[in-house]
Amino acid sequence: MKHIPVMSDETIKYLNVKKNGTYIDCTFGGGGHSIRIIKNLSSKGKLFALDWDCETEKLFTENFSSYKNAKFICCNFAELSAIVKEYNIKKIDGVLFDLGFSSLQIDNYSRGFSFNFDAPLDMRYNANNPVTADKIVNTYNEKKLAKIFLDNACERFAEKIAKAIVTHRVQKNISKTYELVEIIRAATPYWYHRRKIHFATKTFQALRIAVNNELENIEKGILSAINLVSPCARIVVISFHSIEHRLLKNIFKEAVKKKIIKLVEKKPIFPLESERAENPRSRSAQLRVVEKI
Repeated sequence: MKHIPVMSDETIKYLNVKKNGTYIDCTFGGGGHSIRIIKNLSSKGKLFALDWDCETEKLFTENFSSYKNAKFICCNFAELSAIVKEYNIKKIDGVLFDLGFSSLQIDNYSRGFSFNFDAPLDMRYNANNPVTADKIVNTYNEKKLAKIFLDNACERFAEKIAKAIVTHRVQKNISKTYELVEIIRAATPYWYHRRKIHFATKTFQALRIAVNNELENIEKGILSAINLVSPCARIVVISFHSIEHRLLKNIFKEAVKKKIIKLVEKKPIFPLESERAENPRSRSAQLRVVEKI
């Protein structure tokens, strides 16, 4: 399993890493961005690597043991304010959010993130989360399911898919990813199956977002970062789908109006053609960067 960090060069460029600065990578994941940050720091600089998926600490231990100025914290970045207080972080020179879930999570079939593997309907970033995709699919009513599919992924067949799920589970609980894929297939027209994007993509995205309460956590984490960073510090955010893009655009627009931050680039930055060719998972990525006034 190979993890390729998205827009790694652009991230380092726009974070404007200072040798003695303090940086927070709110989404450690496979550690690709964190390793670039730490290599640009002196021994006086500090890196705090956060991730809600505690399994990623193994990667941190393996690859960052020689860096005494780097620390891993297993937490949800929505808790950023509490983390900064707990670890007495006085000055923050930059914060990074890579909102895409890690390639390692996608490729670990047992986690149920991907429709390419037959696995339990889990989709949790953190094993202590009481909500699973299984719970949502098998207990939420039809109206609530349709709302999740529509709000979290703009799924045009949200109502039909929700109805098919509720009808199917009367006979038997839906416990595996392939079962759900077949239900989605039966609920959507043939032409929908022949598109470039897999017909189950949006439903799986919507469930993952709902399981992990992603949109609320993103808003809370970004607003906390805006409040906590030092003057002239930068916040870099990489997003991967239209729901995230729109949410970030609105958050930053409001903060600019209030003259709390300024846009370093007026428009989002996109991956180069060469990166999209090498790493197809980067094709929908957008990078936004703001600076605290």
